[in-house]
Amino acid sequence: MAPFTSKLSKPTFCILILLGCVLGPIEALEPGRKLDGWSKWEAALERHSHKTSNDLFMDPCKAAGFLNDIAMDEDDFRRLWQISVPSKNHFDSLFSNKTKEFISHNLTSPLNSADNNSTKQPLAEGRRLKLWLSKRNSTRKSGAYNLSSSQVPMRHLRNKRAATARMERIWDYGVIPYEIDKNFSGEHKALFKQAMRHWENYTCVQFTPREPEHENYIVFTERPCGCCSFVGKRGSGAQAISIGKNCDKFGIVVHELGHVVGFWHEHTRPDRDNHVEIITSHIMAGQEYNFNKLTSEEVNSLGQPYDFASIMHYARNTFARGTYLDTILPRKSAEMIERPEIGQRIRLSEGDIAQTKLLYKCTTCGKTLLMPNDSFSSPEYNDLSPNDGQSAPLSNNKGYHCIWRIAATHGEIISLNISDVDIGHSKECQLGYLEIRDGHWHKSPLLARLCGLNRISTTILSTGSRLWLEYRSHHTVNHDRLENSGFRANYEVICGGNVTAAKGQLQSPNYPDDYRPNKECIWLIRLEKAYQVALQFQSFEIENHDECLYDYLEIRDGQDGSSPLIGRHCGYHLPSQVKSTTNYLWLKFVSDGSVQKAGFSLEYVTEFDECTQTAHGCEQICVNTLGGYKCECMIGFELHSDGKHCEKACGGFVESLNGTIFSPSFPELYPSNKHCIWQIVSPPQYRITLNFTHFDLEGNNQDCEYDSVTVSSSGDNFTTEDWRRLGIYCGQTLPAPITSETNVLRVVFQSDNSVQKSGFSAIFFTDKDECSDNNGGCQQICRNTVGSFECLCNNGFTLHENLRDCKEGGCKFAITESNGELSSPNWPESYPPRKDCIWHLSATPGHRIKLIFQEFEIEPHQECAYDHIEIYDGESAASSVLGRFCGSKIPHPLISSSNVMTLVFQSDASVHRKGFKAEHTTECGGQLMATNTKGHLYSHAKYGDQNYDNREDCDWVIDSNMDSAAVQIRFLAFELEDAQDCGYDFVEVFDGYEDSAVKLATLCGNKLPMEFTSSGRALLLRFRSDDNINSKGFSVAYDIRTYAGNQDGEDGRPDGTDGDTETVATGHVALSSHPDEPT
Repeated sequence: MAPFTSKLSKPTFCILILLGCVLGPIEALEPGRKLDGWSKWEAALERHSHKTSNDLFMDPCKAAGFLNDIAMDEDDFRRLWQISVPSKNHFDSLFSNKTKEFISHNLTSPLNSADNNSTKQPLAEGRRLKLWLSKRNSTRKSGAYNLSSSQVPMRHLRNKRAATARMERIWDYGVIPYEIDKNFSGEHKALFKQAMRHWENYTCVQFTPREPEHENYIVFTERPCGCCSFVGKRGSGAQAISIGKNCDKFGIVVHELGHVVGFWHEHTRPDRDNHVEIITSHIMAGQEYNFNKLTSEEVNSLGQPYDFASIMHYARNTFARGTYLDTILPRKSAEMIERPEIGQRIRLSEGDIAQTKLLYKCTTCGKTLLMPNDSFSSPEYNDLSPNDGQSAPLSNNKGYHCIWRIAATHGEIISLNISDVDIGHSKECQLGYLEIRDGHWHKSPLLARLCGLNRISTTILSTGSRLWLEYRSHHTVNHDRLENSGFRANYEVICGGNVTAAKGQLQSPNYPDDYRPNKECIWLIRLEKAYQVALQFQSFEIENHDECLYDYLEIRDGQDGSSPLIGRHCGYHLPSQVKSTTNYLWLKFVSDGSVQKAGFSLEYVTEFDECTQTAHGCEQICVNTLGGYKCECMIGFELHSDGKHCEKACGGFVESLNGTIFSPSFPELYPSNKHCIWQIVSPPQYRITLNFTHFDLEGNNQDCEYDSVTVSSSGDNFTTEDWRRLGIYCGQTLPAPITSETNVLRVVFQSDNSVQKSGFSAIFFTDKDECSDNNGGCQQICRNTVGSFECLCNNGFTLHENLRDCKEGGCKFAITESNGELSSPNWPESYPPRKDCIWHLSATPGHRIKLIFQEFEIEPHQECAYDHIEIYDGESAASSVLGRFCGSKIPHPLISSSNVMTLVFQSDASVHRKGFKAEHTTECGGQLMATNTKGHLYSHAKYGDQNYDNREDCDWVIDSNMDSAAVQIRFLAFELEDAQDCGYDFVEVFDGYEDSAVKLATLCGNKLPMEFTSSGRALLLRFRSDDNINSKGFSVAYDIRTYAGNQDGEDGRPDGTDGDTETVATGHVALSSHPDEPT
């Protein structure tokens, strides 16, 4: 059929093509540069770099995968992936493409277990692992052969347990900076601080509010994945610790902080089988991987015994199929009266504390002091410090090294009194000293460095709520007695005082625990002149009274108690924001002798109207806020991702014939949580083509569950149901050009709350649909093309010389496409009389043809003697008949046994009906006959043109049909998704007709496999693919190899085997062994 091609051209379209082809490199847009006029075309055609925001670890729900509440990045997965699972079903359950169920913490267990299945949250992580594997495998030069599922030797997960063995995951100097999302209530913030104080109280780990100099820090947040966190420091800026719904319990937060500190779950250490029993039959399907045992190569248990009492241990019924079933059971030793309890979520165990001290190399003397007053001394002072309770052995006469950390609440200062010093004099105190620093660590400002002999008391005041003391001694022994006695000190926490920092926090004494009785604390906040003081309360709980007579917080606008009263507060409601009129603000907290509550926590900031200055940088509108300012935009504009500039609001109605669209802030990172809709409307009878010139969105072009661009075309009614989605896109692959089906095209951009990219740019142009006007002048079929149109004819007709009309022609067709439609002549009108039509359908070798009738109406007859169709299973009417049909009953689907099918239609001179319409597709697999001439089969029908499809399920039986001939196959090309156990896409070779025969190999990757020869007369070749990540596929040549009595082997077989030998390949080394013999 020759198409008619219009001589008309589209000038607009030609201009666009020229722009794309000859414009060449154009000056890149500077950040904030407006995209107007021709600069938009320049921006759309310029090549822009891909970018990613630095918040990759701020959403643990986007982790590469999970082990219960542990979020793992790709690096952890590299180690996880080194395990070989015993079956594909097992691995599918571990990383399925379906939505995973993330098991949250059980809050009803008697032990407050954090690891049960009482609450479930959705999570999908399988695709991320698959994509990482795909990316990893794309750089490999060779594939891998693998044993069959039943033959894979179980190896242990190469990962970490108790204490991470990777030093880069350890927080520097044991200091963990933190932030807390503002959406948490005051009660939640107090809970988090209590959990952090619990860790500080028993270990040398310290949690400190994040300051600008802290590059790496944790953020308490709430994500849909519930309770989850990463293990140790990620080293990429902020990382989230998610405390979701039903996770807000003290023990659960302490457990999650344990992961942050650097601990995996206790039951995964390599010696666990000596202490617990894993009852796999009781474990929920798909959750078995959570009980994998780790190897001694990766685990660093730091020489500590197994700890049943660890807060990091699973409970007995974690991931159980039923509430009363045990999945992990402590072994009872002879000296035990009963089995130990496991899974407690109450406090750190002694083992947890000991492991943390070893992991962070805590000094053997010293401690964290949290009491309002206390005394302590060096280990050798009076031989043993009575209050410290920790004596460190003197090793090799080198002396002691001790660190004390004194921590008060914000708004308190520490008065340290050193009553006796006898450290031993040395130049600049090099050999021994007591060092006091004004802060939480060894880099805080130095307040004093003491050595020598000093019996006079020395008092040192902190400026903040922490002091850090380091003691080093260098002793000599004289007559079994140490010559120097060290030092003795005591401290007292003092609430109130003058506050001069530009911003900070104030809290009631002992916060977040109940404030102490009979306290009076007075703070005077004094800032520089021309500034004001602003207060923002985070939590508030003070004994209630109508007139606040007992316990209260009083705030005055000035420098003393006589200044104007702003308010006296008590009760349980958060006071509103407070702002002074001068640079002073006076606060007094009072508690009586009874009824203590949780107290208060507030932030103060320096307040002034930044919008009166010119340095704010807002392009359109500056809005002053408490302690800062924000930029806003006028109606019709929205804020750029830089927070300063304004740009036209994303989305809107576009009615121009051509133009450009960009993601917000392009080419900079697009903002989070954006939802933009562009509706491009062209004149009637026009169609719209969208061509992306830059594309960089979070995602992988398979899920698009985070950020995406969705393109849809409307029907005639413009209703929601009338829109047809043409595609959804993400990742970094440029989508193919998209053409609307009507004169309206909708583009929707959606971003979530984390991980931003550089976005997209696209050009669009319109093209008149000539077929919409009088069918383009075509007699039968008009097909619109860009810049033109063409006339086509129905089956049984050919195009007239005038290129518009159709005339009756021959009725013989050769169809080689893998899928399509065929119909009777003149469909959907009645078929003509005396027609004799033949369709020869051929598919890719190794694939069969499937014919599905959609409509059927042919003159009926009991034996179909008049009008009928007849289908042959082969290339001619001499082949076997699959069926002869007439009447109005739709025939059942028909499948050929080979890659060829023939369809014959005949009509007589009378009684004409509508005819038929059928769809033809291909089916992989089938029965193939091997001969002396090489035959070929291919993994999929479009081999060479595109990758194989998802969910392929193909079986080929290649038969020599001769007892004296074996089948041999040779792979000519091979490229499948790679995996260590070939658990996703694979080819299996069986030595026989069925899969009960000996399996010769399981194949995947991209290394060309060896040749295979059957021991009998047939081989079964099986190909499977899962639902994502596909590759080029494979091609196979096959023929026969004849043999006759005892020429090659004892029984005449070409390889001399006995017919039961199994040849497998693992890695790149071929192995042979008898299945009944050990290997």
